[in-house]
Amino acid sequence: MPRDIVTAPVRFTEELRVHHGPKREIGRFLLQGDRALNELGLKLYLSHDLRRLFKVNRRHLDSWAPLMPVFDPVQSDIQAHHAFMFELHDAKGEIVATQVSRLLDLEATTLAAELEHLRLFYRDPASQAGPSERIEVTAPKASDITGRVALSGGLWYRPDWRGKGLSWILPRMTRTLALTNWDPDHVISFVEQGPVDHGILVSYGLPDSEPWIRIRDSYRPVVDLLLTWRHKTDLTADVAVYLADLSKRRERVCEVPDTQYSPELVRQGSRRRS
Repeated sequence: MPRDIVTAPVRFTEELRVHHGPKREIGRFLLQGDRALNELGLKLYLSHDLRRLFKVNRRHLDSWAPLMPVFDPVQSDIQAHHAFMFELHDAKGEIVATQVSRLLDLEATTLAAELEHLRLFYRDPASQAGPSERIEVTAPKASDITGRVALSGGLWYRPDWRGKGLSWILPRMTRTLALTNWDPDHVISFVEQGPVDHGILVSYGLPDSEPWIRIRDSYRPVVDLLLTWRHKTDLTADVAVYLADLSKRRERVCEVPDTQYSPELVRQGSRRRS
């Protein structure tokens, strides 16, 4: 199917199901998160067709870097039931934010090996990768990450919606939905150093990170990323914390400051402007 013919999203609450993890707390947090977004004048939609992500990305390249191939169904093996895309729509029905997650099967390998051999990016690296394309992994944790792994990325906020509290809500909802959908051993993401220097990992609730994932001559000529991760036990414990924090924040969520960067989880963030 051509990439410009995509499946329409549905309202998040219409498709929400809680399968794994502390079900009561997860259900309450996800519903309260959706309600907090409604209070900001936004509606949360869900799609399993990641071609939508590339369509939106192409329309907003002035504020969003090109997307990595790992989220491209044309280049990488992505099954619809192992991927989802969040979209936030404003009152006009326009998309103001996105984030995606997909499940990786690393049962017989490691994250480091899949990156270094470009299998994380391409269905067939030998025929799809560029002649000088390469990834160097120096983050020690990448060699330990195996099993069922949820990769979050594609995070973008339209510039007029930065600084309004979305960076606290959306990444946490994405990780929580990945937890209850797939019961992963880890949830990971890749983040650029610039946004990290502005404290974005604290905003996203990602305390653990290591350098580097160095990518050359790929979808972008040069990019260096930190690896961030949360283990399943961390994710489960996080839900109660998220729920308590969100309950306190809902009355003042519009006042919660974000970084003025819209960093890319997995390099899907904003371009820096001089």
